[in-house]
Amino acid sequence: MAEVKTDYRKFKKVVVLFGQYVDGNSQNDLEALLITYLTADQEKLPQKEKRVCRNGTKGNRFVDYPYRGEVLAQVLTPFWEQELYRAGLVHQKSLDGLRNSILFKYSPFTELSEEQFELIHEIEKDTRSFLVEGTVGTGKTVVLTNLAARLCEHHDWNVGVVVKSNWVQTARGIFRAYGLGKNITVGTAYQLIRQKKRFHILLVDEAHRLRWNSPKQNHVTTGIFDPNDPRKNELFLLGERTDRLVLLYDAIQAIRPSDIPYRDFQDYVQEKHMERRMLTKQFRVRVQDKDATYTADDYVNGICSFLQIKESAFDPRVFQNPSKDAYFGIVDSIHELFDYVDERRQYHPNAQCRVLAGYARPWGSHYKPGHKRYAEFDWVEDEEHRWKWNSTYKNWIALPGSEDEIGSIHAIQGVDLDYVGVVIAKDLTCQGGKVTAVKEHYFDTNGTPPKESFSLSELSAYVRQIYYVLLTRGISGIRVYFEDPALKEHFMEVVGRT
Repeated sequence: MAEVKTDYRKFKKVVVLFGQYVDGNSQNDLEALLITYLTADQEKLPQKEKRVCRNGTKGNRFVDYPYRGEVLAQVLTPFWEQELYRAGLVHQKSLDGLRNSILFKYSPFTELSEEQFELIHEIEKDTRSFLVEGTVGTGKTVVLTNLAARLCEHHDWNVGVVVKSNWVQTARGIFRAYGLGKNITVGTAYQLIRQKKRFHILLVDEAHRLRWNSPKQNHVTTGIFDPNDPRKNELFLLGERTDRLVLLYDAIQAIRPSDIPYRDFQDYVQEKHMERRMLTKQFRVRVQDKDATYTADDYVNGICSFLQIKESAFDPRVFQNPSKDAYFGIVDSIHELFDYVDERRQYHPNAQCRVLAGYARPWGSHYKPGHKRYAEFDWVEDEEHRWKWNSTYKNWIALPGSEDEIGSIHAIQGVDLDYVGVVIAKDLTCQGGKVTAVKEHYFDTNGTPPKESFSLSELSAYVRQIYYVLLTRGISGIRVYFEDPALKEHFMEVVGRT
């Protein structure tokens, strides 16, 4: 009742939740979860029908407690399904579907690990700039949404949030849904640079995708660069808009020649004396094979070893489990990948399941009929099995019909999926023990080094890193199809399969 901005005369009903598990340990946890679920429940409602969550503290942090499982199973779930739903106060009966909502996954009320909480607290209280490094699935975007919310709430700052173009509308929707849109400006690096306004702080997601004035640059964006000073890349120009930068970064997710070279990026960080921090705990990949002792880290390390990105010790049994319910498996065709994700979707109707592939086919379906490059289908296995690339790269996952398309790297970078099928196509092979790109099978025109400076080793690094991203999208399961026999043989050798 101390939240003075709320006029309680507007309210006519109250619902009280009480019981043996509702106490000082669990109440902040329940509060944060209910705010998140209530907001996600209204995601698809017309704006005029949405209710507002009033919460002045934007959620209180809770300390983990021993009976949290009982609270979730015996308090939250029945309270939602048997009380709130029956009373008509919520629209979706099951909490399972809501957990896959973008508004749930990236909620500013998301439960944070100790590592994430301490990092957010340090950045919030500090005055310096930070480089936060973490591999796939370490919660970099969750840190971003939580940090932005806390900065706006406690400091009334003008906060800039930089995301890739395929995530702009999603990020704006998240902050708007939780009543945080007033002081947060969301856009691509190009958009915020062009605005020419200053920010108290700029938070940059996917900072490894910031661009320099590359010959392979999109012509629309070249206007922000100084052709006489190659140092003035997007990182430099964002730094001119603020006294504080927070960069969320993973060097091995850079996938195009236009991404700022690693050395240039590190030089800027060193020159600006930015604080370096690491996120180490894996959250995305959840290997839950029955009786398994191997972990998600074994899977990610094995993928890195297979792609020759870095050598890391791993338990090969994560790739050897023959069970049809195992996290990892290999199939013999593209249509079997679709069979796998379709089957998973039947068992888990609310799961996000898609088939992905390397950029090893032209995007012919993008053109209109009659264009010389037009193709009705981009991927053709036989007369019965044909598919298109993702119809768009912006918010592709949310579009009806996207389940029947094949997603490229540009549609899914930064996106979590429950179950995935991945085509490791002929743009990657293994020759003389080296995992190498095959230029004639790679069709991302902006992803190939310019002719005058073409380097097969540089292209190979980009293609390997693309597959690193694709192969680490799946939360609960993945199936892989190899188009190139030599690469499949190399994989089987690395992971000890016969």
